[in-house]
Amino acid sequence: MTMINTNVGALLARTYATRAAERMQTAMERLSSGKRINNAADDAAGLAVANKMQSQLGGIKVAIRNSQDGISVTQTADGALAEISKLVLRMRELAVQMQNGIYTAQDRSNAQMEVRALLAEIDKISNNTQYNKVNLLDGTYDQTIRAGNTNAETIRLSIGSTKTADTAKITNFAVEKAIGHTSTSPSRANTQNELEVFEATSVEVDTSVWSTAFTTSFNTDSLGTFSFTNAGGTGGDNADFNLDPKTGKLTSKAAIVSGAGGSGNSPSDTPGADNVGTAAVTNGQFQVQVTYTHRNGSTTHVETLQINVKNKTETTLEDLKVETTADAGRAVETLDKALEEVSTAQAKLGANQNRFTHNIDYLSQGSMLTEQAVGRIMDADYAVETSELSKQQILSQAATSMLAQANVSKQGVIALLR
Repeated sequence: MTMINTNVGALLARTYATRAAERMQTAMERLSSGKRINNAADDAAGLAVANKMQSQLGGIKVAIRNSQDGISVTQTADGALAEISKLVLRMRELAVQMQNGIYTAQDRSNAQMEVRALLAEIDKISNNTQYNKVNLLDGTYDQTIRAGNTNAETIRLSIGSTKTADTAKITNFAVEKAIGHTSTSPSRANTQNELEVFEATSVEVDTSVWSTAFTTSFNTDSLGTFSFTNAGGTGGDNADFNLDPKTGKLTSKAAIVSGAGGSGNSPSDTPGADNVGTAAVTNGQFQVQVTYTHRNGSTTHVETLQINVKNKTETTLEDLKVETTADAGRAVETLDKALEEVSTAQAKLGANQNRFTHNIDYLSQGSMLTEQAVGRIMDADYAVETSELSKQQILSQAATSMLAQANVSKQGVIALLR
């Protein structure tokens, strides 16, 4: 059919020319932006997946910075704890030194003055160690570090107080030595040798605190032996102690606490032969009888020891004293506990620092892989796009040429009109 109103060839050529131009424009856009998906129409499903992955990627990158901040916090606290550890070690040196019996009261006072200065420095460090104006060592720091993209990925970082009032809390010391009764009340006057000792895991009584009568007998013959007397009688508390037959040293078999007397006495006992004075007994009591026998076996001395157990209130590093040999002995135990607590805190910080480091390594690996996955979805393949651009340019040129030919082809109809 010969017609001029509808030029089918021209219509087809124009359609393909338009299509080639659009595809050529898309290829040039991708080559210009470097992205395969520049709008939702390019790949709606791919864009949705890529958006979620980019959100995840952003969260991972922030979590890496959070973990680095966590490392900074642990390093700051660890540095302060290292200095506190040095202060504790110095005080322990002083405590060991003051257990030596060659120092005067003034020497011990000078040592105590240094101890007080070191304790004040520990409190200063504890109250002023900060990271970004957040206190770390005063017992208030208990926070979570966001260590991942999701809410579940957190690391809790808790740092206990290192203040002297919160460190090395001790209710009972391991070993306490009995001393002579310090009461001057006439109602406590008695014929027994009354001693005092704080409750402890182990209580020791040596012959240095025994009666003058024993000292006199012992000085005449110091090579005798010691033995318990009247076990199960008035000296029924003998069963609660071990006796060294050569030195006379008494050591409790189990922990002794106030308010729990031995088998012969208890806090509820009525004052009498086994109790001291006329006042009611308020603390645990033990009565021990020991016989000292000279070498020849003809001379003996019976020592009745009334051991009153005093309540030991809880002490901390803040209460540290080295002004007496006994105080220095307690100080060593307190400082050992303080050093253990500081070392445990340092170990905990070190473990958390390693955890943060491993978390950063894990997140960095995840960030790299996620970014690669997003690139596979979003990035343009230049080899493909350049080939597509060349193809569409050729097709566009061909379509344009065919459109020109189609327009010229209808000119033959004019010959029919001549």
